[in-house]
Amino acid sequence: MNRLPSDISKLIGQMIIVGLKGYNKKAAYNFFERNHKYPVGGIILYDEDITTLPKSLHNIRSPKQLKTFTSYLREFSPNPLIIGIDQEGGKVNRLKEEYGFRKSISMAELGRINNLERTAVESNRIVNTLNECGINLNFSPVLDLLLSTDNIISQKDRAISSHPNIVSSHARIIMNCHLRNGIIAVGKHFPGQGSSIGDTHEGWVDVTNSWSDNELIPYKSLIKSNDIFAVMTSHLFNKNLDAKYPATISKKIIDGLLRKKLKYKGVVISDDPQMKALSSKYSLKELIELMICAGVDILCFGNNMVYDSSIVKKIHHAALELLNENKINISMLEKANDRILKLKSKIGLI
Repeated sequence: MNRLPSDISKLIGQMIIVGLKGYNKKAAYNFFERNHKYPVGGIILYDEDITTLPKSLHNIRSPKQLKTFTSYLREFSPNPLIIGIDQEGGKVNRLKEEYGFRKSISMAELGRINNLERTAVESNRIVNTLNECGINLNFSPVLDLLLSTDNIISQKDRAISSHPNIVSSHARIIMNCHLRNGIIAVGKHFPGQGSSIGDTHEGWVDVTNSWSDNELIPYKSLIKSNDIFAVMTSHLFNKNLDAKYPATISKKIIDGLLRKKLKYKGVVISDDPQMKALSSKYSLKELIELMICAGVDILCFGNNMVYDSSIVKKIHHAALELLNENKINISMLEKANDRILKLKSKIGLI
């Protein structure tokens, strides 16, 4: 490696989005102080801490608190910081009315109404809330089709429609509303988990016998019209696409299908590798190797399935070990960083 250790650390850090404990200035300061040798490119926020029994409040308490907290995150971060959230609307809604935020409706309700002007109104309502709170990335919209009634997508009213063209039309409106207001919208979950039965939060999910090419249509449409710049992977296994690995760690699916066949040029973000579909089968180091080799640009560790205060340090150390063992290479990190910086430039972060 012909780069300085600090340069390599920056490359690795740019590829990390992670969750943290706390909701105030002290929490923001402590996070960056603890990780001063280990930079990150982004933070993901949650309203509920699901590592506690019962669940407890997490990063979000009120609009005023959240605006202050994100300002401190940006202040203490040495890098231009992505601050992300899952604000789909409806049941997947971190900014709830009970905390003082505006009401939002679900993706499924938008699909039932099926009026693009109404979708724009609802999208702008969410976007305005995100802007006011200092959030610049939203893990939304959901591009999964409404196919199975026995998965976390349908059960939480997260799918817009069973018709891919309807999904594409509404998703395009949502994504453009976000981008016009300096927020990255992330389409998910590639290559589509609308036909799945089960939940990758809880374990292995196989869609070999249920998945169809129709689930790619929203991605094809949005890529063709140049309206999608960030894609989140799913952890689903489909032996017809890759006989060995689920999507998040599959080079065949990410590099082969998404990048080469569908000609997608943007950023690929992993769904949380701490979900049991992956974490129960692979070690942290194995996951980092497989994700990077597959073509994932941003490794999104929610740190809210299982909390680890040293997770950032562990990711950095694992990536360095993989570099030294020639299991990944600098070129992979540089390509990911180029795509990430291009994405950040779209919303004026750099």
